[in-house]
Amino acid sequence: MMRTWSVLLGIVVAATLAGCGGGESTTGGGEAAKPAAPGQPQAGAPATAAPTATTAPSGAAKGEDDEPAPLLAWADSDTDEGKAPLAIQFTADVEGGKAPLTYVWKFGDGTPDSSEPNPKHTYANPGTYRADREVKDSAGDSDSDYLEITVE
Repeated sequence: MMRTWSVLLGIVVAATLAGCGGGESTTGGGEAAKPAAPGQPQAGAPATAAPTATTAPSGAAKGEDDEPAPLLAWADSDTDEGKAPLAIQFTADVEGGKAPLTYVWKFGDGTPDSSEPNPKHTYANPGTYRADREVKDSAGDSDSDYLEITVE
């Protein structure tokens, strides 16, 4: 009698697991089974399987504007010290923000500012300079950073 109950329990468990859709199943040609259209039973699932409810991810509804990630920017250079005349390649590493972005580099040596994202600048005279960089986006967000430059 105990063996009969074990066999019946095994059949119930196997039937339940076969209809749950877990794991990857294959069809005759060795190709992965294609998901069923919404409201249709999955291939190999019992005909009485209820359709699975789906919901759109939060914020994905039509008509909602995606807000850009906050603007973050770092100033970097290929060197920060050397003998005059010292040529430096500056770079602005930027994440987030809403395009278009605007840049202002102030080199700290009395020369005109640059609006390029990655300007090259030559320091003609010895001294310690502060190169400031500011980035603004079209939504009004901004971020700034600076580098210390030592010219011998």
